[in-house]
Amino acid sequence: MKYLKLTFLAFSCFFICSVSKGQSSKQNPKITKTAYYYSFEGAKSLSDVEVLKDELFALKGVTEFKPIFKFEKNAAQIIVIVKEKERTSEGDKLFEITDLKKILIKHGYAPLELTMESLPIE
Repeated sequence: MKYLKLTFLAFSCFFICSVSKGQSSKQNPKITKTAYYYSFEGAKSLSDVEVLKDELFALKGVTEFKPIFKFEKNAAQIIVIVKEKERTSEGDKLFEITDLKKILIKHGYAPLELTMESLPIE
């Protein structure tokens, strides 16, 4: 009987600790910071690319935007920095990579290559 009580007590402590840890991770979601580099063709100047700024900042989580224009190739690249919480459920409204491509196509650009890089949180 004594061992049964000790086993029950140990199991109860383990259960309470695991539940409290799970709740604390929901209250403090992990934050991620990602850089997206998207190359595309069709831009005629740097000012053409800068027109994208307002639409990109309207996307969820976008904190920085840097346009680059390559005169010799008549191509451009945008660098978009996104800072957001880690997805915890399917219903979370977070940044969608496909929105970048949709914006480029909407402005008549031909998307080429998308690369991404995880950045350290400051």
